[in-house]
Amino acid sequence: MAAPEARCLSARELAHDVLDRAPGRGQPPTRHLDELLPKSGLSPAERGHATELVHGVIRREHTLDMLLRQHVRRPLRQVESGALNWLRLATWELLFSHTAPPYAILNETAEAVKRSGNPQWTGFINGVLRAISRDLTPDFTDQPGPSAVPCETGRYRLLNSPVFPDPASDPRGYFRDAFSYPDWLIERWVTRFSRETLWQIGFWFNAAPIPTLRVNTLLSTRESLLEKLTAAGFEALAGRHPHAIHLTRTARIAELPGFEEGLFAVQDESAMEAATLLAPTGEERILDLCAAPGGKTMHMAALLQNRGQIVAVDVDPHRLKLIEDSSRRLHVTNVKCELVPRDSARLPKGPFDAVLLDVPCSNTGVLGKRPEVRWRLTPADLTELAEIQSRLLQAALGAVRIGGRVLYSTCSVEPEENEQLVRSVMEDYPGFEIVAERKHVPSQPADGGYQALLRSTSGGPVGVET
Repeated sequence: MAAPEARCLSARELAHDVLDRAPGRGQPPTRHLDELLPKSGLSPAERGHATELVHGVIRREHTLDMLLRQHVRRPLRQVESGALNWLRLATWELLFSHTAPPYAILNETAEAVKRSGNPQWTGFINGVLRAISRDLTPDFTDQPGPSAVPCETGRYRLLNSPVFPDPASDPRGYFRDAFSYPDWLIERWVTRFSRETLWQIGFWFNAAPIPTLRVNTLLSTRESLLEKLTAAGFEALAGRHPHAIHLTRTARIAELPGFEEGLFAVQDESAMEAATLLAPTGEERILDLCAAPGGKTMHMAALLQNRGQIVAVDVDPHRLKLIEDSSRRLHVTNVKCELVPRDSARLPKGPFDAVLLDVPCSNTGVLGKRPEVRWRLTPADLTELAEIQSRLLQAALGAVRIGGRVLYSTCSVEPEENEQLVRSVMEDYPGFEIVAERKHVPSQPADGGYQALLRSTSGGPVGVET
């Protein structure tokens, strides 16, 4: 007798599998999700739902647990991880999802729990979720409060009872629990951002990112691409950057008009500023350090109109292939990919007219796109990253000709990865000057990051003739 076919998981069941099993596999849940989705058999809409569930629960873990603690009679650490993840998933849907009414969420969760092989959890989970649904109101406000859950940008959903610290007397505690961020990161940010800006950042990183497109000026114009998107029924607006287009809702990128033809790439506006600030022209030969996955590489190629040469280097051959794939789709012909060792000891032969260095960083400027980073990152990581960034910047400065330019870029908002690091390294390189700096605050109006444009006046570190 043939074995029965394996049952396809629903979006909720796949999300639960990801959250429950990924930690034991020693990898972030988002990576486990990326592995499972292509072979899940789910429709595109259900794949999107599963992604929204996983990312949402990761982002709002503190928020969800604060609400669960009001209705679970024992410490959450004593609840089986599988049951706790079902509770988090359903609570996230009750709070933030608009795809199903509460009764459907409760019923479908109960059925999924029964199918999961742990039917003994059903009564407990159903009881907690019913209590939570009674605590939710249909009302919203534009003011934070102990009974207000931050939801969409600038809006708070009201509860029937206080759950969070009072933002008037304990703004840090409220931000930690209601917006769901780690204490150590909050302690850093409150010294640099006003409360209003901090709230805006909290909303920005908790929302599902809506893609920004960079028009490929090798093949199209922004006006032409906007017309194509509008004609196909996609709402889109011109961005602040002259190459940027903002979609008004999430979409499957491969299904957008112009994707196969290479008319656009997905890139945040703050990231577009890197190549724009470097401003490659003419027949320049440019070194792109840490180039993969190639977003800034492709932008430089477009600015050069496929002239000159971009030598794109990385330490990972699989990631270099992403650059080659993008070059083919976007009709880029002036990029040469090279694999380099991790110690940056053997770079392609220079000197170069310009170097773009997009360093590995903490990603604190793009936490919305990398949900698990807020929980995985530690203060020690910043120290380790700064050492790597310093070494890479020194390599970049040593690779450029006299009169050439280096563009240092991060997607971090932490000073020791940005302006402090640049100035520290340049103390040993008096032959370089800072021409321009850009600090991008998350939500104003895009993701966060930093760029510094440096110019060589005589080159070389202190004590070294060039």
